[in-house]
Amino acid sequence: MQIYDLVLAFHIYSLYASGFLMVFYLVLTQSSFRTEFYFIRRIRLFLPVYYLFLSIVFFTGSLLLALKSFELSFFRGLMLASWCLIVALNIFQFNRFKKARQRRRYQGFRAWSFFILLITLFLLALPYLYQRYYAVFIS
Repeated sequence: MQIYDLVLAFHIYSLYASGFLMVFYLVLTQSSFRTEFYFIRRIRLFLPVYYLFLSIVFFTGSLLLALKSFELSFFRGLMLASWCLIVALNIFQFNRFKKARQRRRYQGFRAWSFFILLITLFLLALPYLYQRYYAVFIS
């Protein structure tokens, strides 16, 4: 199970990196910007890295699920559902960004981004909170 421990460590560290990138994206979308060009450029340069880490989380999670013979427990289902909701919220957020860029009105995008990123941070922490607090009370 040495490969399992390696993939698990990579999965956990990529989750930490994704959480850090979510907070950084929150700061990036809520900070003041001098011109519209700098705001758009910062976000467009940041998003590929952010999406890369989300895909690494999914890939390492899939590997871990395969190493566990695809035994789906509630905890693993919660992690998968959280990841799917995070991706859906990111798709919605990117569509809002494209509309804001076309209309050149960013205040609505910034408001939506604030709430979406808070929800994604909660969804990222939800499986951990379940494992830490709820699963302890059951056993």
